[in-house]
Amino acid sequence: MDVKKDLEKLKKENEVLQKLLAQVEGEKTALYEQVLQTRAEWEAAFNAITDRVFVEDANYSVLRANAAVLRDYGLTPGELLGEKCYQVFRGQEEPCPGCPVTQTLETGKPAFGEMENPRLKGRYYVRTYPIFDRKGRISEVVVEDVTETKKLEDELRESEGRFRRIVEQANDGILAIGEDDRIELSNKSAADITGYPIELLTGMNFNALFDEKNRAYIKGLFEHGDPNMDLWVCSELEILNARGEHKETEICITTVKDRQGAMKTYAYLRDVSITKRIENELRKANDFLRNLIENSVDGIIAADMKGKIIIFNKSAERLLGYQAEEAIERVHITQLYPPGVAKEIMRRLRSSEYGGEGRLETCRFTLMSKTGEEIPINISAAIIYEGGKEIASFGIFTDLREKVKMERELQETQLQLLQSEKMASLGKLAAGVAHEINNPLGGILIFSKMLLEELPPGDPRAGDLERICDEATRCKEIVKGLLEFARQTSYKMEPADLNRALVQGISLLENQALFHNIRIVKDLDPNLPPIMANTGQLNQVFMNIILNAAEAMAGQGTLTVRTQMGPEKTTVIVEFTDTGCGIKEEYLTRIFDPFFTTKEVGKGTGLGLAMSYGIVEKHRGRIWVKSREGEGATFAIELPVRAETEDITA
Repeated sequence: MDVKKDLEKLKKENEVLQKLLAQVEGEKTALYEQVLQTRAEWEAAFNAITDRVFVEDANYSVLRANAAVLRDYGLTPGELLGEKCYQVFRGQEEPCPGCPVTQTLETGKPAFGEMENPRLKGRYYVRTYPIFDRKGRISEVVVEDVTETKKLEDELRESEGRFRRIVEQANDGILAIGEDDRIELSNKSAADITGYPIELLTGMNFNALFDEKNRAYIKGLFEHGDPNMDLWVCSELEILNARGEHKETEICITTVKDRQGAMKTYAYLRDVSITKRIENELRKANDFLRNLIENSVDGIIAADMKGKIIIFNKSAERLLGYQAEEAIERVHITQLYPPGVAKEIMRRLRSSEYGGEGRLETCRFTLMSKTGEEIPINISAAIIYEGGKEIASFGIFTDLREKVKMERELQETQLQLLQSEKMASLGKLAAGVAHEINNPLGGILIFSKMLLEELPPGDPRAGDLERICDEATRCKEIVKGLLEFARQTSYKMEPADLNRALVQGISLLENQALFHNIRIVKDLDPNLPPIMANTGQLNQVFMNIILNAAEAMAGQGTLTVRTQMGPEKTTVIVEFTDTGCGIKEEYLTRIFDPFFTTKEVGKGTGLGLAMSYGIVEKHRGRIWVKSREGEGATFAIELPVRAETEDITA
């Protein structure tokens, strides 16, 4: 009788054990499925599973397989992964009839079936489980060969211990949650993340780890989920750790029903607070660099090694006229340079002679704008390497247009100062020479005329004496010009109408024979204010320039006289533009020098423009010329608008 009772007791214990085994088996299977899908770090544990397990997508393509599958089926990863299961295992072109994978895809529920696989030379049993995406669609199916598992049910405790060791060694926190939201299982990583000791964490309400907002979010997952389908959701949420601090955590929650229909929930935790902090710092650094590049006063352009532009900042837009989007999408880096310049820059970058290999110290080149304008720039550049390989290059471009303009203006100013100093010195010299020559010339003229008067009519010597008088008179005129150049005569400055002075001067000349075939165009601004000047002196300058223009045009062409206000409205400008032969470039710096002339011997003294320069300078103005040989010339005079009177010498 006792034996019979013991037997009954053993049977009941065996039934309990069987249920426990089945429950543990279900939990083990569900946990294995999550490990397979979510954690690459668990590959070692996945491959240690003795069951043959692989994962397929909804198209029957094998995504992952553990070592047991590859070993027992005699396959390599390349032969299995990415291939259709029915093609690899059965050599068929269609899914196998009665395949559990098909059942799971159709019903969305786990399935079980007996299959035949020629590679295993026998029949085997598989169980399939669906995995859903956030939209509730089946994304993957886990296929487990449970043939061996059936034989190993008596080793459940050992399997459970192995599973527990895997959980404990996992880098991610793992929580098993019961239907009453109590945490039934936790590992060391979960304790580290939450700050609660394992013994305290186990038994806590899972919802206590979240604030009200996140607690409502998790509650909504379960309330709005399909009760007949397992849940699988991953989100970044903040948990409340043991110190009451918010910690950013990636949480994956999955639910699985065991064989008895009880709902099991598993949560996987990963601390991403450090990662988030690094991401934020990296984002701030990137934003800083982006702002630094965008707000740089210099143009910054980067391109890959194929010449595709990848960075084009705002200063580059202003410099070259392209919009950044336009440059990045449609412009090749070589289009920004004159022909051959881009290759020369890359040659220097790869050389060690211009700042070291991969670097180009500041040097001067030319860029081409969108409109074709050549822009002088300074460039410093570098090559970007990755793993020793060239992947991109970038350059910093400084616009030199203003600097070049200033250098040119400074050079012109220096030339004007030099000319002024030269004219002042030559003026003093001319005054002294003129006085020294004037007296003997006067004596020559007087005595020559006395001799001429004493000669009887018809004397052959009279012609020689007349020639002496003419040449002496010509010398007197030259001396007079020298004295005028030396500014020895005083004239009063008075308010003057520049347009009227020009019209009077032109009217005296335009009826002369030299101007019969010259068209004079008068473009005079009627709103010019009066200037303080000596009209006689200015007329001398104007007539000198007009006569020179007529001679340069050989008595045929167009002379344009234009007046206008200066750019600052404090000066007036008069310009004389002819269509004559122009002036050679080498003569432009000497055109106002005394005694310099391009005319034939005997036809010019070289004092006309020098005198004009002196007169304009005494009026506190400036005179300059623009000309190219064969393209005519423009003489410009700029005079200030003044309110006071003063003496000038000429």
